[in-house]
Amino acid sequence: MKYKISLLSAILVALIAGPILSARAGSVIATGAAVVPPSGFIHFCVKHSEECLVSGQDAARMELTAARQSELREVQVQVNATIEPREDPSHLWEYARDGRGDCNTFALTKRRALIALGWPEETLLLAAVYTEHNEGHLVLVARTSHGDLVLDNRLPPIVEWTVLPYRWVSMQSQTSPARWLRVTGKSVATVDSGQSTTVALRLRPDGERTSADWISGQDKVR
Repeated sequence: MKYKISLLSAILVALIAGPILSARAGSVIATGAAVVPPSGFIHFCVKHSEECLVSGQDAARMELTAARQSELREVQVQVNATIEPREDPSHLWEYARDGRGDCNTFALTKRRALIALGWPEETLLLAAVYTEHNEGHLVLVARTSHGDLVLDNRLPPIVEWTVLPYRWVSMQSQTSPARWLRVTGKSVATVDSGQSTTVALRLRPDGERTSADWISGQDKVR
């Protein structure tokens, strides 16, 4: 992914830079069968096994109080500001080295920061997607009482997952961070600021790349 704000990103920022909370609780990302984790994640777990060999509750959600909203915003802003984006030819999943890193570095760092603030690990899920430019990308999903919220290094604000024009491929299981699940679903109707909006989600359409590409060396997260 080239590190510049596209027209689509600029539009999203203008539309959703308001409060995180919608008029009512949002939706969660539906998942199905287990899949092989992205190769970069497997290598990460070899080095950081203590972050992968844990267990959690399948239906856990963080109560999104004002204080927790503030924590999300602070982590999003701080990590996006302190890590210099760069494309890593090796595509390793790792924490920032020399203050620089790919999208996986942003997502991993945000997850670690929120865990340090008391967020349960099972409410912080890494998710593999393809962007509107058909590029591999990694984001952090916070599972809250107001639905799944995305912390993305491509955008300044935290957004509901349904807003993003991504093809959702797979994400971590809440019961074990080492287990990844296929993302499933169709178009989803959401309510934002009291107005009903139908968001067309492109979830693993026929003929498009899927989790198999992530495990066969094409997981070039940017």
